[in-house]
Amino acid sequence: TIANLVVYVTDKKGNAITDLEKEDFIVFQDGEQREITNFKLYTDDIIRQELVEMPARPVLGPTPTPAPVSPTDAAGPIPVHMVIYIDNENLQPLDRNRVLSQTTDFIRSSLHPPAKMMVVAYQRSFEVLQDFTSDPMEVLSAIRSVRRYTGGRAERERTRRDIIDRMYRLEDELRSSGGISADRNNLGPEMTEVYNLIDNYAKETDNNLMFTLDSMRQIITSLSGLPGKNGIIYVSNGLPMSPAMDPYYELNRITQNSAILTEMYQFDRSRHYQQMASTANAQGVTLYTINAAGLQVSGMGSAEFASAQDPLAASMGHHNLNDSLRFLADETGGIAIIDTNDVGPKLEFVKQDMFTYYSLGYPLQASGQDKVHKVRVKLRDDPALNGYQLRYRSRFVEKSLETTIQDAVVSSLVFEIDDNPMDLDVEPGTPSAASEKRWLMPARITFPLDAVAFLPEGDDYVARVVFFIAARDSDGKQSDLVRREHEIRIPATEYETAKNSRYSADTSLLLESGRYKISVALLDPITRQDSYKTISTSVNPKK
Repeated sequence: TIANLVVYVTDKKGNAITDLEKEDFIVFQDGEQREITNFKLYTDDIIRQELVEMPARPVLGPTPTPAPVSPTDAAGPIPVHMVIYIDNENLQPLDRNRVLSQTTDFIRSSLHPPAKMMVVAYQRSFEVLQDFTSDPMEVLSAIRSVRRYTGGRAERERTRRDIIDRMYRLEDELRSSGGISADRNNLGPEMTEVYNLIDNYAKETDNNLMFTLDSMRQIITSLSGLPGKNGIIYVSNGLPMSPAMDPYYELNRITQNSAILTEMYQFDRSRHYQQMASTANAQGVTLYTINAAGLQVSGMGSAEFASAQDPLAASMGHHNLNDSLRFLADETGGIAIIDTNDVGPKLEFVKQDMFTYYSLGYPLQASGQDKVHKVRVKLRDDPALNGYQLRYRSRFVEKSLETTIQDAVVSSLVFEIDDNPMDLDVEPGTPSAASEKRWLMPARITFPLDAVAFLPEGDDYVARVVFFIAARDSDGKQSDLVRREHEIRIPATEYETAKNSRYSADTSLLLESGRYKISVALLDPITRQDSYKTISTSVNPKK
């Protein structure tokens, strides 16, 4: 088994370095140096040329990239799946529209095989506006449709500034009347009310953040079954590392009450971002993050608000929204585009990532289990290589066969995956009421018996197969993945006749009313062959 690493090498300005050789790289896995047996430089021109020479092959599908046949070559250009994720719930509409208009050149110039793009909009749940496509016009059309969305960021920002303005007015009044109590339990009715407003604002912002991170995890997990390089371009006005950090800090500054900082730190959500980065690394997804707010000067006042914010508090608030984006990009090998009013030049570096990279392969002793490996790549000690910067995924997950199939089942609920060599079929039945809100829908799974391996066992021939089943409704709610084993036993005297027929397995799904995509996978553990089938069906949709 060959472990393939994608490594980006750039100079200090971010421009790609494309003249390195295999001997220039040193790879460590779990602290041990590994021999690089497969090496290839890819650039946009090389990829275009190879695609002309190679026979057509599907970009989507769970089949892993085959190991290279030559120690100096790689398996061909890696498929690229890029999701443009527009977080309307955390975007100011004017900032969003400005940034999206600046993506036009990037989409037109970078969207060609082996790359495909998808457009997703989030507003309390993610909606796929455009499935994966290599047509730039389809992607741009989906992006234009986003302009009708509003979201909740503008209202939350007004609430935050109203709280801060109220604090400043109270501060002026209290100073003129004799000072401010340092006892949180004796702040006075006006300041206590401000404290309660901050607490409520923090809880609301935190609740919104949890919804946002959960939706991002869903789309990351959905990408897990796709081969190649998978990335998400995440567009927002930033996500708080600690909700309501700057209002809490302002109240602490005014009251000189350090106990208020304790209240602020209870909303520290850095652990959730660490988990998000770990999930993305486990699924092989790179995060490219954009703060649409652009270049800002901390603490500047405006006609919209009564006063300018304290510069230190404003700076803390600014970093609070950007640190999360930097962390997610850095931890997954991506790029954070922050503090710029024109994202176009920075998106050129994202395009560079899509098509310009080194593919390094080394032998991996497969464990057959899900196992996390730590990777470190460096350049050989040579003054000529000093100053070059390397980006790569510092961890990768060696996945078992069953985990790989489960990931593909989850992906097929969102993306079209056409990979059915075993002629698997699924036939839904007529649902029957199981309770007031749930229905029992029968389904019959069939496949030809000659598609699986039978072994002699006494007077019988026996095959053992595994089914994986999952469902997703039109609102994005997804069921748990179900694993079921089946034993097929045929008397030896009947085997020659029976192997030309189809095997049927009946199952049932407990579902609420709605429209569903149901995905089924078949695994033959002996031959390690797998097959996938996805159907669409309705369960009492009129009620």
